[in-house]
Amino acid sequence: MISIEISDETYRRLFAFAESFGDSPEIVINRLLDQMDTHPSRGRNRKRDRKSAPIAPGSLLPERDYWVPILNILVQAGGAAPAGDVIEILGEEIADQLKAADTERLNTGETRWKNRARFARLRMKEQGLLSSSGRGIWEITDAGREFLKNREPTRG
Repeated sequence: MISIEISDETYRRLFAFAESFGDSPEIVINRLLDQMDTHPSRGRNRKRDRKSAPIAPGSLLPERDYWVPILNILVQAGGAAPAGDVIEILGEEIADQLKAADTERLNTGETRWKNRARFARLRMKEQGLLSSSGRGIWEITDAGREFLKNREPTRG
């Protein structure tokens, strides 16, 4: 992955285009590029009003299947980690479980499984398994550690 540096002012301007709290700078940049890029040979001139076909049941990795790997990643990171790091490691850990539809790009430019990972984080936060730490930081709670402990296979 290539990293770029931008000024605080540019970041604030970019953040103004975010549509949700889960939008990373990369998602926003891809969305803006999609809006600007109308060259037919690049295949990026999607119509915004066109709805994608519904996803057939069973064609996606269930959102709950993200929970244990995310919690394990956070434990291994000492309890908290930047969202981007968690998602990068998660991608490596669940790569063999992802289905074709999980790897498709959404209209936002983000890959579907990454979007679902962010929703999994939201659901875990609602369940008290993750806490509201600083922006962009995912942190496991005591309840999250207990949830994970109860999911570990028993040893005989």
